[in-house]
Amino acid sequence: MGLRITTWNVNGIRNPFQYQPWRDKKTFASMFDILEADIVIFQETKIQRKDLRDDMVLVPGWDCYFSLPKHKKGYSGVVIYTRQSVCAPIRAEEGITGILSPPNSSKSFLDLPKEQQIGGYPTNAQLASSVVDAATLDSEGRCIILEFPAFVLLGVYSPANRNETRDDFRLGFLDVLDAR
Repeated sequence: MGLRITTWNVNGIRNPFQYQPWRDKKTFASMFDILEADIVIFQETKIQRKDLRDDMVLVPGWDCYFSLPKHKKGYSGVVIYTRQSVCAPIRAEEGITGILSPPNSSKSFLDLPKEQQIGGYPTNAQLASSVVDAATLDSEGRCIILEFPAFVLLGVYSPANRNETRDDFRLGFLDVLDAR
């Protein structure tokens, strides 16, 4: 039995419901059934934690893992939904650097015991080579990492190359992602 993974830059988590075939049945469960996916990754969710609704996070038969921007409202964001009957991740981590902490913990993912880590973290030298510090790289809600028994899945919303003002951030993010 295969596993179907769908990834989609939704330009706002509510946006797909403006289009067919989702306009008629405005539920995430219906959308996922139409997509026939076992894992659904959305980039550019453009939502803050306080604005999440039950229908976005409590989808019957699905688990979800969000990474949301820490400071910028209505900006970036990634979510991975996994179908409970088909695949359940062993671990989930937010961010690419390993410096963020799991919920209700003061320890970073990087500082957890090895058996609780997904691993593959950038070295201190790799982090230091970036012009942008690790906390800033992980502040925009651009990455969720899930570990499954047979693979590791990275849900990433990569920074765009619009103009030179964000080049340091974009290149730093890509370098750390490559190291990870």
